[in-house]
Amino acid sequence: MKIRLGPKDILFPIPAALIVSGDSKKPNIITVAWIGMVSITPPIVAISIHKSRYSYKLIKKYNDFSVNIPSASQFHEVDYCGIVSGSDRNKFTDTNLTPLGSDKINAPIIKECPFNLECKVIKKFKISEHTTIFGEIVETHIDKDKIGAECGTGIDISKVDPLIYCSTIGEYWSIGKKIGDSFKAGIKIKEKIIREK
Repeated sequence: MKIRLGPKDILFPIPAALIVSGDSKKPNIITVAWIGMVSITPPIVAISIHKSRYSYKLIKKYNDFSVNIPSASQFHEVDYCGIVSGSDRNKFTDTNLTPLGSDKINAPIIKECPFNLECKVIKKFKISEHTTIFGEIVETHIDKDKIGAECGTGIDISKVDPLIYCSTIGEYWSIGKKIGDSFKAGIKIKEKIIREK
């Protein structure tokens, strides 16, 4: 049996990311859970930020940002970066996170985050008080020890252990174990349908 919750009760899990804006002299971190891939060719990621946020002003000024995917063990730092303003505090100093220079953008990446994306803003779309910012991914970085031997050059998600956020209940989770492969897991159903024709 299902029950209705209403449109504001968004319970589905989403990644929690640390977005860095600004430049190497004065970088800022904001925690964002409103994030997702919207295109592969070209690779585009979208984030939504309230227009009153300090990070929004920095992204508008520099026209770029980095997306840094933290591990589940970094949830204290992630939460802190979401509850304190960078206009008042240096979040890198406060959390002992390290800014590393990016290759193609002004905003640094975060050394301690296992996976990082450098993004250049290509479009902004205002929705109420939030603005969705579309960034083209121009470079990616991953910790060498997070590459899976069986994956070749692919990411071993169990080693990255990305942090998951459930917004309405306000909880952080880790993802657990691999259960299957995309574009392969559904083949059994597809083959069964073909056999039954």
